[in-house]
Amino acid sequence: MSLNTTQPSPLCQHCAMTDMCFSQVDKNTAEPKVRSHKVYQKSDILFGSGQTFDAIYVLRSGSAKSSVSTNNGDEQISRFYFPGDLIGLDGFDKGSHAQSITFLETSSVCRIGLGELDKAMASSASIRRNILQGMSHALNEKDKFLLSLNHMNSAQRLGTFILDLSSRFEHRGLSCNVFDLSMTRVDIANYLGMAIETVSRLLTQLQNEQIIEVKKRRVSIVDPEKLRLCRLTEGEPHILLAAKVHQSNNIQVRVA
Repeated sequence: MSLNTTQPSPLCQHCAMTDMCFSQVDKNTAEPKVRSHKVYQKSDILFGSGQTFDAIYVLRSGSAKSSVSTNNGDEQISRFYFPGDLIGLDGFDKGSHAQSITFLETSSVCRIGLGELDKAMASSASIRRNILQGMSHALNEKDKFLLSLNHMNSAQRLGTFILDLSSRFEHRGLSCNVFDLSMTRVDIANYLGMAIETVSRLLTQLQNEQIIEVKKRRVSIVDPEKLRLCRLTEGEPHILLAAKVHQSNNIQVRVA
């Protein structure tokens, strides 16, 4: 871990707390404050479960995962973080963190102490709104995650996961069709509640059907429409496509 003090990067424009670093409305021309950020390496831990809550963090570059430990001591991944995401909001509940944050690659974060955050929230409506929006987003993501576990099969969960990543990268001004998976397939399987063999098999099927291309950790979405079909329809990818063709040739509607 190293400490750097630099001007904000272009990704700062997607940061939920950018108003704390810019005093003018136009963030492209405003003179930014200099904010210290720390650089972490892959597998470094930002904070652990039970650690005292004294700051929130903004992921400036790289990626990270949050996880909790089961009663058996196993890891359960609860979320993946990308540049611009707020980290540490779980600490507001009991004054300590309920989860651990581990970096998936070389990453950097900006730290905002609680004292600084209190002052900023008292003086800025936009910062208050962004904090509440971040909390609301986390709750909505958890609801969506529970829905996928209870009502989606493996193919739907994986399709939804890839499309959600695509949307998150697009929101940050990055490519939504070609991106790298910083997490391992083991991490993906853990997060989605699937076996690693199932993840590998479904990725291979999606590639064989020319829906996506996978080269090591780089994923290219070749046919977004077919990928969305995988998310909305129950069944394996090759079964879904066959069903879609059959449906298009059948003008009768049967109600069960």
